[in-house]
Amino acid sequence: MKTILFDLDGTLIESTEIILETFVLTFKKFFPSIELSETELTNMLGHTLYTTFAFYSDSKEQVDEMVDYYRTVSNQKIEEGLKAYPGAAETMAYLKKKGCIVGVVTSKMRHVATYHLELTGLLQYVDGLIGYEDSEAHKPNPEPLLKALNLFGAKPKSTIYIGDHENDMVAAKKAGISACAVTYSHRLKEMLLERPEFVIDELINLKDIV
Repeated sequence: MKTILFDLDGTLIESTEIILETFVLTFKKFFPSIELSETELTNMLGHTLYTTFAFYSDSKEQVDEMVDYYRTVSNQKIEEGLKAYPGAAETMAYLKKKGCIVGVVTSKMRHVATYHLELTGLLQYVDGLIGYEDSEAHKPNPEPLLKALNLFGAKPKSTIYIGDHENDMVAAKKAGISACAVTYSHRLKEMLLERPEFVIDELINLKDIV
């Protein structure tokens, strides 16, 4: 593998719990009568905020309000202590030393993703980033990954995408690249149903693949 692409939330950075907590607070404010089950909550992972909230509201104005509120609360929680997953920096440094191209493909806005990588000390290892505004379609559509292949001039056969959601696995397969699932995901069962080529318990396990 010559090009290593990572999802961000729940894969490189420990933001999943922050995301779920913020979803709960957002629904408590806008839809206090809705009690979300754990499955309904984790189903929200891996989608854009607009897609998620539009499922519960037909009002564009309300969806915009929910997104703004979510981002405000989420940013506050992130400032209080966002961390990278164990082994993330070590793994990315190893990949760079091996001569690999390291990229991030995320549904987050590019400037937000860049800031979160900077906060966790991972930005120095990233050669390029594809964010929300860089593609019209989003995972599970392969467009963001195809944009990354184009950005790096990479070949699908020598590229792998590591993620924590079934949308990551589906997008990778549609883009013709290898898919790798992390077992610390909230969506492991759903990911395994998509038959990823690789499954790792820790990011450092990528050393056995590259």
